[in-house]
Amino acid sequence: MVDASVPTLRPSELERLAQLDEHNELSAERMRSTSQRLGVPEEDLRRWLADRRAASAPTRRIDVPETASPRVDVPDAPTTRIDPPEAATTQIDAVEAAATQTDVPGEAATQTDAPEAATTRIGVPDPPTTRIDGFEPPTRQVGYGQVSHRPSRIITLSEAAGGGLLPQISDGDVTTFLADAYRSLPPQEFARIDAVYTDGIQTTCRWLAEHTGRQCRHDLNQNGVGSWLGPRGAGLAEYMLSVLQPRLSSPNRFQPGPGAGVVDEWNDILSLYRFLGSLVADSPSRGHTITRLRGAQAAFLLHGLRLDLPPDLAYSVGPGLTTVPIDQDVIARVRARTADPVDAAALVTALFTGATAMELNAIPCVALTADALIFNGPIGYTHAPDLYVWVIPPPARTLLYDARVYQESRPTPNSKLFTGAIGGAGFRLRRLAAACEVSLPDLYHWHHSWIRQAGLLRMSEQPAPVRNTDLLFGLKLAPRPRRRRAR
Repeated sequence: MVDASVPTLRPSELERLAQLDEHNELSAERMRSTSQRLGVPEEDLRRWLADRRAASAPTRRIDVPETASPRVDVPDAPTTRIDPPEAATTQIDAVEAAATQTDVPGEAATQTDAPEAATTRIGVPDPPTTRIDGFEPPTRQVGYGQVSHRPSRIITLSEAAGGGLLPQISDGDVTTFLADAYRSLPPQEFARIDAVYTDGIQTTCRWLAEHTGRQCRHDLNQNGVGSWLGPRGAGLAEYMLSVLQPRLSSPNRFQPGPGAGVVDEWNDILSLYRFLGSLVADSPSRGHTITRLRGAQAAFLLHGLRLDLPPDLAYSVGPGLTTVPIDQDVIARVRARTADPVDAAALVTALFTGATAMELNAIPCVALTADALIFNGPIGYTHAPDLYVWVIPPPARTLLYDARVYQESRPTPNSKLFTGAIGGAGFRLRRLAAACEVSLPDLYHWHHSWIRQAGLLRMSEQPAPVRNTDLLFGLKLAPRPRRRRAR
């Protein structure tokens, strides 16, 4: 078990890998251990690092050595095209030599300016699973392809080997996710991904229709609204503001963000976090979580809204990705092997949140609502995305209700929900996990979770209508794209 809060907050696994790679300190053992913790094959992590290096590499000047071929192709030669020098982006300097001199009208014999396309990498072949068909230009109007775009590929999740899970998914964004799967996977595997993806669309459309009061017409040209809050959500927001007593004054609780829309930022972020958490609360694997979230992004687009997620979602941490799925078997085992309801609730909460010992110790009793844990965090917050919202899987809710009743009915009531169950640096919690024969997940601070990153990235601007075949296929508005031809 890795606790990301001791002694200080640590960067995520990918950030540590990138830092070590930049300083040439990345060892094979570190790569292997990171692969095991994230449940992602080493090959995929190495490709991710290679793409990152290629994206950040500056344009280099290539000098031709003296031993280069003495022949310089003229502009009409099929192997080399020489354009006017004012359009050049790459400069090749040839070394002066009598044997290499070629008379080209209007050009110096010792210098040839050869332009290179901005998206071409010299000497680096495309990965075997890279899409062949390029994006249509209007795709970038949506905004998802504007941040350091890289080719998407199918990745294999080692944690999903066997069973009814999803072992292979695309690591692309919503613009190509479903089309990548259709082109690269057998029909049976694609059908499983499509079913989970479609469920994500339908669940999100129902939620958006309920909260906006607009029926889902699956029309990209409709004007969506930025309100993600229903009447019950507004009441919960006001109640939580009163019991949690944020360290900010009212009514100007938060500075309005770029995507606050027509609702208060507190309501905005609370509603978004509750939705994202509920969407993955019962997810059985990392593959299911990612696929559902891509379906949710498609549904937001259908309603004229944007749901921004971390660019490296497949390698992120947090609920549904690095946590333990909760089912009735886990609950029954924990109940049978713990005598204290607080112990049982604390252990199950650690499984479905992946929270650090510091965060679990800080959860107040008033944070427990009907379906979620909502609180300020151990050090408070200064802006809305720092709000903690962990949606409780349905099988675990009774355990947490019992723990709250037990703490508040003591002769001296405890204000903290898990007082006495965590122990110093989580020592007691680890003993409970061993007694119940469950494995605690790697623990990461909420600030590193994908949900908080989505909160930082959130936007509610209306996307421009697009006509990209892959994206429209993902939105269920276009026929299936062409499959990749066998080579």
